Amino acid sequence: MRRPIVIAGVLALVLAVPAVAGADPSVPDANLSESVRSIGADGAVYGIDLSEAVLPLEEEEADGRQVTVRISADVLFDFNKATLTEAARRRIASLAPRLRAATGTVRVSGHSDSIGDPGYNLRLSEQRAEAVKAELQKALAGADLQIEATGHGETKPVTPNEKGGKDDPAGRAKNRRVEITYEKG
Repeated sequence: MRRPIVIAGVLALVLAVPAVAGADPSVPDANLSESVRSIGADGAVYGIDLSEAVLPLEEEEADGRQVTVRISADVLFDFNKATLTEAARRRIASLAPRLRAATGTVRVSGHSDSIGDPGYNLRLSEQRAEAVKAELQKALAGADLQIEATGHGETKPVTPNEKGGKDDPAGRAKNRRVEITYEKG
């Protein structure tokens, strides 16, 4: 039996549409509920395991006073680029106030997946870490913080890039990331 493929973004869009979307415009508001018809999606949508379908765009992990914020590089940068997107600039600006109280050095680490030349991946991860560092410095202007940037390329994956000897796009996506680590003040 074929099952339909449901894309999480489409599902979210469907769930966000107001109930009046299917209303007949000629029906008075008082009778609106009678004019809304079900599209009968119950038989078309099957159990969706969103833990596999949707990758987190940002994760935060605390170990005592040390905090690591892990942001997907796919959110920060366009493919094969080291220039921050406007959305990335806003995300970093919203993170900056938490860093103002940090003690010690803030460390920005760039990481890549294993596709492509290791030397190229290392350079790209370094450039991406430097781009995040520069944006943090801009957002934290006047703060007495030292920020270091380091690129690791594909050398520190958080999950395998392959499963069973085959490419794992979801694993690779988790490995393309920038981590910002700091000590809470």
